[in-house]
Amino acid sequence: MTVARALTRRASLGLLGALATPWLARAQSDYPNRIIKLIVPYAAGGSSDVVARFIAERMRERLGQSIVIENRPGAGAIIGSQFVAKSASDGYTLLLGGVSTHAVNPHLRKLAPYDGINDFSSLGLIGTGPLVVSVNPGVPVYSLQELIAYGKADPAKLAYGSATGVILHLAGELLKNMAGFEMLHVPYSGNGPALTDVLGGRLQVMIDAVGNSSPYIAEGKLRPLVVPSQQRTRLLPDVPSSAEAGLPNYQVETWFALYGPAAMSDETIGKINTALNAVLQEPDAVAQFAKVGLEPRATSPDQAAALLSAESEKWGDVIRRIGLQVE
Repeated sequence: MTVARALTRRASLGLLGALATPWLARAQSDYPNRIIKLIVPYAAGGSSDVVARFIAERMRERLGQSIVIENRPGAGAIIGSQFVAKSASDGYTLLLGGVSTHAVNPHLRKLAPYDGINDFSSLGLIGTGPLVVSVNPGVPVYSLQELIAYGKADPAKLAYGSATGVILHLAGELLKNMAGFEMLHVPYSGNGPALTDVLGGRLQVMIDAVGNSSPYIAEGKLRPLVVPSQQRTRLLPDVPSSAEAGLPNYQVETWFALYGPAAMSDETIGKINTALNAVLQEPDAVAQFAKVGLEPRATSPDQAAALLSAESEKWGDVIRRIGLQVE
């Protein structure tokens, strides 16, 4: 290519860039001007689906565009999460993600399916769900410290169950490590069968979401010991927090957040975050979220990103320490 042709080509590209810049700015300022797709990487009907449909309907009223829910379950939520990670960064394909999709899954496989931090834009936290450590009423312990002492006295007496690699499994491993006692993890195909076996006395300990365990606690079929949090939860106000129970660093909760592909514009992120936080602060948000054991939690995008970074580091450390890998 001659120097003259090169200069002409460069000038042409510069002109195209100058012409494109106002168009891109206008496109961002007009956001949203078409339907937004919210991917839920789980099957319809679960708590994630309930949360997604609530925020989608309420955000529609604020953004002035419909938000349609698309369930893309499979491979432990990897299929739906990967789809969003590879989508255009224009704000029209979003993801309902959380601790499992972004802080746990990327560490579980030898070849990570995606980077939970760098492949996504954090748009804001949606809600948090406290966990509760409970025992079958036949186990002679009534507090977290008694559970720890019981396990230290005879490690063969305690077992808990869950699906492998989920937050409930990792919460048990974190507790054992922090408190210095043993408790066998029994793998199940899902958390429901594990809960059934605890209720039936075949397992001693259950670590589960408050929303799942609270009906059995109310009926006296489970004895709650501790909520792994700095503060008590309004969902189980009579159960002490781990800070009260003498293990303040034992903090575990499930959480949902809104994500988009990496490299979304600050303007689009800001519009989505403003609409989301307005929904979370609506008077009926607390009641709606409580139905699935969650509490709404409004944050800035930076606060949501900071939480993800801390959670990814914490659960990555647990997974590496126990040498856990899943196919």
